[in-house]
Amino acid sequence: MAAHVALHVRPITTPHLDLDHLPLADRDFQIKDKSTQNLLLKIHCSSRDKYLNHTDDISLWESNFPEYQFPEVHVFPEIVHQCHACYIPSLRAIMSPDQKILFTITDDSINEMLQIQLGHNLIPLSIGDLLDQYSKLSLSKLAQIFQTFIVEERYIPEDPPPYVSAMFFERGKQIITMISCVLGYSTDEFVDELVLAFMSIYTLGQPPVVLYNYAKFIAEIMHEQFTRMQNERVFKY
Repeated sequence: MAAHVALHVRPITTPHLDLDHLPLADRDFQIKDKSTQNLLLKIHCSSRDKYLNHTDDISLWESNFPEYQFPEVHVFPEIVHQCHACYIPSLRAIMSPDQKILFTITDDSINEMLQIQLGHNLIPLSIGDLLDQYSKLSLSKLAQIFQTFIVEERYIPEDPPPYVSAMFFERGKQIITMISCVLGYSTDEFVDELVLAFMSIYTLGQPPVVLYNYAKFIAEIMHEQFTRMQNERVFKY
């Protein structure tokens, strides 16, 4: 029987990294320019023109969705951190040095900034609600989504999502790009359950079955990220 031989292995010395002094962009993969196939300004103008020309066959403009495309602030970390330092969660407000409110993080302030006046029959938008909505989609409703938005006529994917967005019509790609932006996705390359659930509100020749409160959703996410920023150290939205 062979004798056991002791191996003397020197411990590995790992390089020291001070995480508090790494650039902000290195701390999270989402802190980068979004990868989208459509320019948001182009989508906004195209949706408006189709509405004015009476060629908006899914009433996209009437759903107010194209209005809620914001500039991406995560590429300006200095401004984000300065706003966080002056944010009062109880007031949901960014304060000036002399303790005056500069602006608030609320759905009313967002709509006021966009000069949008909405009715009161808006449905709250949330990740949980979209997941629940997707779980309740019937096979016939999924087939309707695919027949409305997928390039190849009468094609229904056999595999579950995610799907590549390249297989969708231009009208579908525009919705995918916009909802990916609102949900905080870093890319619109793929279509998951949340995106499919959102697309289900649109039907050819009919107004959307749901009018979501996009401003409320956006304001809540911004508020939550400001309150968690001390721990997460990033602003993903």
